[in-house]
Amino acid sequence: MVRNYEALHAYVASHMRTPFAWGQHDCVLFAAGAVQAQTGEDPLRAYRGRWASERGAARVLKRLGGMEAAVNTVLQPITPAMAQRGDVAGWLDARGRLQLAIVEGETLVGPGPSGQLRLPRKAMTRAWSAMR
Repeated sequence: MVRNYEALHAYVASHMRTPFAWGQHDCVLFAAGAVQAQTGEDPLRAYRGRWASERGAARVLKRLGGMEAAVNTVLQPITPAMAQRGDVAGWLDARGRLQLAIVEGETLVGPGPSGQLRLPRKAMTRAWSAMR
């Protein structure tokens, strides 16, 4: 399998001004969409449509053992230092909750309140390969 970086770039660009919305454009769906754009495979096919709110997302994640355990079931964990452009990055928000983003290179990108949120790569605490 080869990464389609053009499709990844188009996906990220198409969501530049899309605000965060639970069950529509949250960090999990954004990351899964980026994986699908570059690989053609949807890592969330078994879970799509199962939440529409923060509470619903929390219930799904609780059943799966938390965010890290849930992502581990669909993507291969890697060390953050090995993460490449297009891989999924985990970072901790101000409340200590694991959030997902996509590695762009020296930055991470994910959904924010009024469009894309970018963080420095050093914010990454976990990583998963987009490739199977």
